[in-house]
Amino acid sequence: MSEMIRLAVLGGSGVATPELVDVLAAAPNRPAMHVALIGRTVEKLDRVGALCARLAEGTDPPLEVSTHTDLAEGVAGSDYILLQIRVGGYEARAGDETFPRKFGIPGEETFGPGGMNNALRTIPVVLDMCRVIEQAAPEALLLNLTNPSSFIQYAIETYADVDVLGICDSPVWLGEAIAGLLGAPRHEVLIRYVGMHHFGWVPEVRWQSRDVMPELMDAIEDLSGLPVEAEVVRAVGAIPTSYFKYYYHPDRMLAAQEDKPPRAEQLMKLEAEMLAAYQQPGLDAKPPSLERRGAHWYDEIVVPVLLAHTNDTHTEFILNVSNGNTLPFLPSQAIVEVPCIVSRNGTYPMVPAQVPPDVQAMLLTNATFEMMWCEAVVERSYPKALRAMMLNHLVANYDQAKRILDEIWPTEG
Repeated sequence: MSEMIRLAVLGGSGVATPELVDVLAAAPNRPAMHVALIGRTVEKLDRVGALCARLAEGTDPPLEVSTHTDLAEGVAGSDYILLQIRVGGYEARAGDETFPRKFGIPGEETFGPGGMNNALRTIPVVLDMCRVIEQAAPEALLLNLTNPSSFIQYAIETYADVDVLGICDSPVWLGEAIAGLLGAPRHEVLIRYVGMHHFGWVPEVRWQSRDVMPELMDAIEDLSGLPVEAEVVRAVGAIPTSYFKYYYHPDRMLAAQEDKPPRAEQLMKLEAEMLAAYQQPGLDAKPPSLERRGAHWYDEIVVPVLLAHTNDTHTEFILNVSNGNTLPFLPSQAIVEVPCIVSRNGTYPMVPAQVPPDVQAMLLTNATFEMMWCEAVVERSYPKALRAMMLNHLVANYDQAKRILDEIWPTEG
């Protein structure tokens, strides 16, 4: 690596990006860094970049910020690339969160047909970016924060020559909630996690060298943010991530969304407020609107993983990686989310505890569905798209799958 680490941020004009720079500026173990923010909308990029530059001023070691609208220029020579684009913006996310409702399915940007539609428009854009990265930054490690994460990562692993890790803060939240239920410091609790992006389970927890799953099961109703009925958790014997509320309680989620605006509309209003705040003369600190955005993923997972790799600390994180032989009941090319040791020479998945057979079955279906949908998008194969849609957890039958595809699948010409 070069003396000054170079980080390129694709989607650098995102209004939460100043939080990334603020976290980097305060990180005690950060080397000297240059952060290249890459965006398409000049006015937005200028406002975000100006605040980021002010937040970086006077830091030690130095933290430099530049802005770019040319992708090749921005990523050239990067050691790391953070992918955080949102194809179509919040307007497209609003569509993902609403159109499934007409089919009797809750809307969400990563789960169900909404997530599939998000992947449909995002995968081609990401692969085009990867072609540039292959030439301009062939040694870079790409950290993927773009949703739906495992779809995007599978496309990169399969159709591009780019080194990629998937990062998500959902397992971080679950780990903190479990430690809180135990009344234990998080760093003292060993959590074994198995699954995929927004589709993971905790089948084993140890604290003070003992198995504490029985006492967690006894008190599971008190878990902060418990997403499903406690009876489900006790029956399976494992604790699910929050997105399983769509899997086990889709009718409840649909009813909760009825006649309510999507989350994207709230974010659009907040984005406008943030951009207005960024224009204030002399602003050199995070405005309240940025605090309300709650972009905790930078502090909780993005920057820690980046610095663990840079500093070669061999720290454990729950990450999305290519399966290989980590989970023998899944295809080797599937993208899995498991504990990994991060070092500069590579990322090493940890062999999980025994996985309940029904969880294995769910994961196999999910992996098959995700891979098939990615392949359908890249190959522009309607038959594969139909097969994938019928595998989606929230789609009940062929007729429903057909109607959804008629809504979202692009017509030729």
